Parts: sequence; C-alpha cells; structure tokens
Amino acid sequence: MIKVYNQSMQLMAYLQNAFGIGYEERLNEVWSASFSLPADDDKNAECLPLRYVEIFDGEERVDLFRIMPTKTQRSYDGKTITYSCEHVLATLMDDIMFQYHQVGGAGFPISSVIQYILSKQSTPRWEFDACEFDDEFEYNYENDNLISALFAVTEPLESDYMWTWDTSTTPWTLNLVRPETQPSAWIRYGKNLEGITVDEDPTQLITRIYPLGYGEGVNQLNIVDVNPTGLPYIDADTIGEYGVIAYPYVDLSIDNAATLYAAAKSVLEQMKRPRRTYSVEGLELYRLTSDPIDKFRTGAMVRIIDEELGIDIIDRVQVRGRPDIEGAPGDVKLEIANKADSQATDTNKLASRQRISETYAQGATNIDTQNFADNCDPDHPAVLQVYVPEGTARINKLSLMYETEAFRAFSKAIAAAPATTSGPSSIETTENGGASINTNTGQQLWNIDYNYGLPEVSERTGGHNHGIAPGTQLSTPGGGYVTFVGADNHSHGLVSHQHVFDIPAHYHEMEHTHEIPEHTHEIEYGIFEGPIPSALTITVDGNTMPGGSTSGADIDIIPYLSKDANGRVQRGVWHEIKIAPDSLGRIVASVVMQLFVQSRGGGDY
Repeated sequence: MIKVYNQSMQLMAYLQNAFGIGYEERLNEVWSASFSLPADDDKNAECLPLRYVEIFDGEERVDLFRIMPTKTQRSYDGKTITYSCEHVLATLMDDIMFQYHQVGGAGFPISSVIQYILSKQSTPRWEFDACEFDDEFEYNYENDNLISALFAVTEPLESDYMWTWDTSTTPWTLNLVRPETQPSAWIRYGKNLEGITVDEDPTQLITRIYPLGYGEGVNQLNIVDVNPTGLPYIDADTIGEYGVIAYPYVDLSIDNAATLYAAAKSVLEQMKRPRRTYSVEGLELYRLTSDPIDKFRTGAMVRIIDEELGIDIIDRVQVRGRPDIEGAPGDVKLEIANKADSQATDTNKLASRQRISETYAQGATNIDTQNFADNCDPDHPAVLQVYVPEGTARINKLSLMYETEAFRAFSKAIAAAPATTSGPSSIETTENGGASINTNTGQQLWNIDYNYGLPEVSERTGGHNHGIAPGTQLSTPGGGYVTFVGADNHSHGLVSHQHVFDIPAHYHEMEHTHEIPEHTHEIEYGIFEGPIPSALTITVDGNTMPGGSTSGADIDIIPYLSKDANGRVQRGVWHEIKIAPDSLGRIVASVVMQLFVQSRGGGDY
C-alpha cells in the first residue's frame, strides 16, 4: 500500500501494516495525505521526516508525498503513530529566488518564466514539460520560494488553468494545461450520490476592483494608464445585478501596470458571482464498473443530478478526498464549485509567503533640487543637465524656475597696447650759413722734411730745415698751413700751428623717430553689470517651450522631456534644458524633482 524512499529515491521499506490511509487532492494546490502505523511496528524507523512515501489506492498509484509532522497517540486499543504528508510539489518551497528577479514581458512567454523559476532549484528535482498558454506577462520576485513564484505565474490568466505533474520517474515533470470544459463524470441521486450540501456564499462577491501594486501612497502602482476607461478600477459585468461591491486588490510584487491589470481582471472574473459549492458524499464505483463516467478526478467537469432538489448543474471538481481507502474503499468526498475557494487560496498564499512578504523593497520618495547660474547670449545659451536615475519607478514632479538678470563681469581693464613707431621726419635750415674760420692753437715743435721740393710736416722729432727761411708758410696735409720759425738748419723747427677752414653756404637736414614699447595695463577688480535680455527661448530635450517670458516659476517640463517607446520619461539618461536670451545676459535657474526610486539594484560601497 505504501512504499518509503530516501532522499536519493532508493526504496527503504514497504509499510504493509499501514492503516487509516487517506489523501486529499486540491486543484492547483499542494495535495496532502496521512497514514498510521502501530507504535511497535519496526518500519517506524524508516519513516523519517522528509522521506518520500508512495501511496496507492488499490492498484492505482495516487502520487508521491513526503513525510512532515508526526503525531504519537495512545488510545483504548493501543498506541499509534500518525504521519502527515505533503505532495512532493512542496519540495519547491525549499529554495528561494534570492533578492530581486524581474522576468517575463514582451517576447518572454509563460513557459520561459516557469523554466527560469525551476532553474533556481539547488537540487534539480523538477523539469518543465508542457505549457498550453503563450501569454506574456512581466513578473517580479524578491526572496520568494519557488512554489509561490510558480503559483504567481498563473494569477494574470483569465481562463481556467490546471497544474499537472508526473512523479513516477525522475526528474519529476511539471505541466500547465487547460482543463476540460465538458463533463466527464456523473453524480446522480440514487446511484452514486449519498449526500449533498449546497452552499451559496455572497460574502466574497466583488463587482468592482481597485488594483494596487508596487509602491506606497501616491507612488503605488495602479492601472490608470493601461485601463481603457482611464479609471483606477475595473467593473464586472454583474454590477447591474448585484450593485457596486468594491475591493482593493493589492500585490506588492507587481510593478508592471499591464500585469497588474490582467491579474485584477482574473480575480474579478472569479469573484463577480457568489460562490456556489456542492459538497458531495458519494461512492466511487470505478473499481467495480471500470467505466470512466464513475471516475472522479480533480479538475474534471462533473454533472450533478438530484431531481428531488431540482439540481442539474455542471461544475468543476475543486477538491477530491478519500478519507480511508482501506476502511471505506468506495467513499469519496467531492467539492464541486463554480470557482476555487478564494479564501482557502488566499490563506495558502499568505502561508507560503509569510516568511518573505515583508522583504519586498518598496522604495522611497525623494525630492532633489538642482541650481544653476551662468552668463549667456543668443549663440551661447545657458545649459542645465538633469539626470533621472534608472531605478526611478515614478516621476511625481519635474519643474523649472528661472530669473533673468543683467550680464555680470567681475573685472575690467584697458586693453594691452602693442609696440608702435612714428616717423621718420626731416627739418631743413636756411642756405645762408657759410664762414671762413682761422684757428691758431699755439706753437709746436715740428720736423720739416723736404721731399721732392714739396715741403711736408713730419711727425719725427729732430732733423734739418734744409735752408727754409723763418717765416715761410708751408701747407699741411689737412688743408691748412704752418709758418716756419726755425733759426738754423740744425735746430728743431718751431712751427706755429694754424688751421684755416672755409665753410661754404649750406643747410642741415635732421631725421627722428618716436618708439613706444609693448606694455599692459593693470586689471580693475569688481562686479560690473551689463545688459538685461528682454526675451528668452527655452528648449527641453530639443523641444521648444511656448512663450518667451524673462522669468518663470514652477513650470512643468515633463511634457517636453524625451520619452521611451511606452511614452514614459526616459530613465538612466541626462535631460538637457537650454535657455537662450535675445542679448547678453545672465540666467539663474532651479530644477525641482520629486521621484519615487526603487530600493533595488546598485552596489554596497
């Protein structure tokens, strides 16, 4: 009836003495099972926590489970040990998607998302086999365990879906399929219907849903931008029948508006009518008849007929339970409903995420002001650059303030002068200026040498006069003359040295030039103001803003910022604001940003 395996899937024991064997299958949830052994059974030693047990219902294999809590109990008929088990799908709870993961979106279908999640197994027990959905949604995970990450994949699906698996071989395989839409089994009073309870519960009815995702306060994600109505809520088509019953749907893990919108529509579709549940106690006659119409399966469509109660409906099997496959082999408990038990589903979701829901980083609102002041002119505009971080989830405000002032300089000086030259120029005197000048500076001893009958004055001392009589005037090489006063032929001649200059009439010409060397002047320091512009041209990312006022306050520049393909202000880039005046001037400006920035990404420096 039950086989026990270790973590390596090696067969360890057969539990032939097991009793009280039961199991419960829930659609798209982790199944459960239980069994008991006598306290003195030696096989209890093999039933260790987290070991695997394979349970059979007669000849049919139910599935593979793992041992979880155990309870030892003494009763009047002896002491027993009861083992509670969970389906091996729960092994995906053992691993988490550590820190932040963003996966899916355009070009990344659900099958790829599932494969990505399964790739995070530390022990690769599960593989993905088949997917009958090709939707593309974006998902965000932060420290989620893998089972909750998998179940979150199907939240945006509007149509019915069903998780199936095969654990008969390793590695185990997982599938996401569309369940059947036509009835495959019947339950009729008087044949296999022993008891039925009908419960119609309007307490979970919703006709209007307000989806909210990542963030907080005014920065919390909503669906306004993706909702065709432009409203923050979605109305069900049953609102005319039941009135407005509003509900806030919150999933902090979703930071994509399209995914949030799809998930909310899926929830609204399930909740737009009261939940109608048929709790059926019946007999599973398949062991006797082998007729598929007598076989009840989780997820199958079943027709219920009870003429006395006026019941003839077709709904899906949400829960199938076999409380004691040995003691009551034909008994079966079914929960057949028009939708899953959202309360149970939400409870399970909370239980699976309880350890990690508080770890979702929600970011923070930041206000930043950037100031700027500079001189400018029509050809050299004032340029302000504003950076919007990549991690900006929302831009609440981005405004410009500016004032126009007089051009401002902080020094002045006369320009440095280069070297300069003036001239040349001429000045002429009169023609009358001639004169004859006779000079006699005294006497000097000269030696007279007579050479070829031409007397000359020699510089040699001593000599003879060669018979020249005293008083004789002799011409000199310089153009003058001398008078000989010697006494005899052998004495040194004493000569009166006298020059006669004859200066003819003439004029004088004078040239002159004035030269100033290269030089500089000292700087005069101070604040000196120039002109004030009378009009401005402002462009933001190349887009010209209307008007040309010389001042402005709290001007919204978001419409003029560059956008991405989705029409959102570009992140991770510098945005440029240019202010060009119509004359020389000065601009004083401020840019105020209010941003909601994610607490994801970046380092730890």
